[in-house]
Amino acid sequence: MTATDLERKVRQHDNDISAVYTMIADIQNTQRRHTNRFNELTEDVAGLSEQMTSLDTRMTSLEGKVDQVLDLLQR
Repeated sequence: MTATDLERKVRQHDNDISAVYTMIADIQNTQRRHTNRFNELTEDVAGLSEQMTSLDTRMTSLEGKVDQVLDLLQR
């Protein structure tokens, strides 16, 4: 292998390594965005869970009142 061939090969490897680092940086940025979005979604789901618990409590209370009304009507 001549010096020119060797130099060309070293340049190609350097370019390949730079391209790999660029791809890794892109992947890291994508993972960072996904992590942020997952955190947002986790907060949204937690909020929905609290709302569902509140609705469940209200429905239970409403069921009790409906039962009372039915009892009064059946008398």
